[in-house]
Amino acid sequence: MKKNSNMKKIIFLLSLFLFPIFIFAGNKPGNISLTLSEGYYHFDTRRHLQNASVPNIAVAYNFTQQWAMEGSVGIANTNQSNGTHRGVNVYLYNLDAIYRFTPHKRWEPYVLFGVGESTFFPTNESTHQGNINAGIGTQFFAHDIIALRAEARDVYTMAGGKNDVLLNFGVSLLLG
Repeated sequence: MKKNSNMKKIIFLLSLFLFPIFIFAGNKPGNISLTLSEGYYHFDTRRHLQNASVPNIAVAYNFTQQWAMEGSVGIANTNQSNGTHRGVNVYLYNLDAIYRFTPHKRWEPYVLFGVGESTFFPTNESTHQGNINAGIGTQFFAHDIIALRAEARDVYTMAGGKNDVLLNFGVSLLLG
């Protein structure tokens, strides 16, 4: 009898531990998410800027399980690569539509596309450049309200036709 009771306790404890693996977490309509990320920004060689890390923050609203709108802000501190090595601050602002594909267990792949602005501050003068961007990514839900996120996006600057690439890794917190 005692052996059977111990076995039931072990099965019960294992099921509590393994239960979250079988939960189908994901973005739900009406949720707001906050994402803190660290990115790597690869500048088009015609910009004459060194590639740089880009800490960024994003806020998204889920209209449906598939569609969301997200606004993000990031900053890169870099240097010119043309010999002067002058410091340049680059501010990135984006407004993106996100389409999420059917989730597979805890994975939720997506595509995104949108518009934005890149603002360059080399010393006292600023340059504002509009851009369009598109990318692919995925979220892995470690918990019902916490997701790890990875994405790659192409940022095309309309002024001068420059293609920059942003690789982004972050943590999303779903609210509401």
